[in-house]
Amino acid sequence: MKILYAIAVLALASSSAQAWQVVERCTFSKFYGRTCTTSYLEDPPRNEAQDREDEKARRASIEKWEAFCKPQRTYDREGVVRLVYAKKGCEFGRSE
Repeated sequence: MKILYAIAVLALASSSAQAWQVVERCTFSKFYGRTCTTSYLEDPPRNEAQDREDEKARRASIEKWEAFCKPQRTYDREGVVRLVYAKKGCEFGRSE
């Protein structure tokens, strides 16, 4: 379970922390050449209630997967941690 949380934290930490988007539009004219305009689009405001519901659904999905797959830690000859699952296909996200 801790491994799944660690993976989720790493995925969130690696995503972009940008609060806006840069959009560049270019047009070409035989008289004026290439003309580009740059604009910045702000992200829409976050809906906290929706974020809480999404987090609750994500946790339920992880718990369902863990109950179905029952992941177990093992160590190979080099000492690398490997996960062994109770059902086939769990390494690909199968939860049913």
